[in-house]
Amino acid sequence: MTKEFKLSELAEKIGGTLEGKPDRVVRGLASIEAAGPDEVTFLSNVKYERHVAESRAAAVIVPRDYAGPGKSLIRCEDSYFAFRQAMVLMYGFREAPMQGVDERASIDPSADLGENVTVMPFAFVGPRAKVGDHTVIYPNVYIGADVRVGCDCEIMPSVTIYDGCVLGDRVRIHAGTSIGQDGFGYSTHEGRHHKIPEAGNVELGDDVEIGACCAIERATLGSTVIGAGTKFADLIGIGHGTKMGKHCLMVSQSGIAGSTTVGNYCVFAAQSGIVGHIKIGDGVQVGGQSGVTNDVPPGIQVLGSPAAPISETRRSVVSVAKLPEMRKTLRNLLKQVQKLQARIDEMEEPKG
Repeated sequence: MTKEFKLSELAEKIGGTLEGKPDRVVRGLASIEAAGPDEVTFLSNVKYERHVAESRAAAVIVPRDYAGPGKSLIRCEDSYFAFRQAMVLMYGFREAPMQGVDERASIDPSADLGENVTVMPFAFVGPRAKVGDHTVIYPNVYIGADVRVGCDCEIMPSVTIYDGCVLGDRVRIHAGTSIGQDGFGYSTHEGRHHKIPEAGNVELGDDVEIGACCAIERATLGSTVIGAGTKFADLIGIGHGTKMGKHCLMVSQSGIAGSTTVGNYCVFAAQSGIVGHIKIGDGVQVGGQSGVTNDVPPGIQVLGSPAAPISETRRSVVSVAKLPEMRKTLRNLLKQVQKLQARIDEMEEPKG
């Protein structure tokens, strides 16, 4: 349920300075175009600045140095984070529809459930699994043998966590995701592909969030690791033995092949792909639909397939766009050269 706040109260709670009517009551948040007179909106991208003057919102959350139009403003150091704080205050996070362990859940007698754990109908918690305090397990979740799940986690419907995997605290996994399935490992011998056993596991650090329908393979030996604070969107695949650093971002349909090492604070845009057995440095940003085939030094932005530094790729794209015009110019130059050559040949012919 949405909460109500006076503008002065809301501004104080999100660390902002109000320029407007302090006693005006607001009951929600909305986009800058759709916000009504009892709602708050925000500005974090300058391209939407033109909409502020036309907005019907009770107030607009803006950066402190904002110098554009607007009758009622809440100035903040980071307007997007302030908007996030306002969302938490007004709407809060999803609450589980029940508490406790449902009698229809299957809990192995050797499993260890912490305090205030919720397990919903038809979930399975396997032998010797351990689930931390205040964790919520939704219907049809499978938690295999010897799995370790930290405190305050949220495992959404139909998630599968294979045996031996480890989840830190405050991990959130969305519906349909698989953690710790076998990697794509085969030895081809005498014309047949022979499966290699996967003896490792997957480790997710604290505050990791995995989107819907993702797949993270267990390592052949050792662990596939997703570092603390890293966030995945939906439909993402991670190959066996990959080790990803802290606070990375992966957008939908991106993927990383096996045995690749990824640094901290890396960003992978939609549909980007990373080959196996390479190293991606800290702070690397990979553009959408890019294919990374070699090591990337720290702090580099790459784009294209094969991926290259973004400045090089942009020059290549501009050049490719001009190819039809360049081809036409080249043909005209060739015709001129041919005419000049014909004239030279005529001048060099011996005269009888």
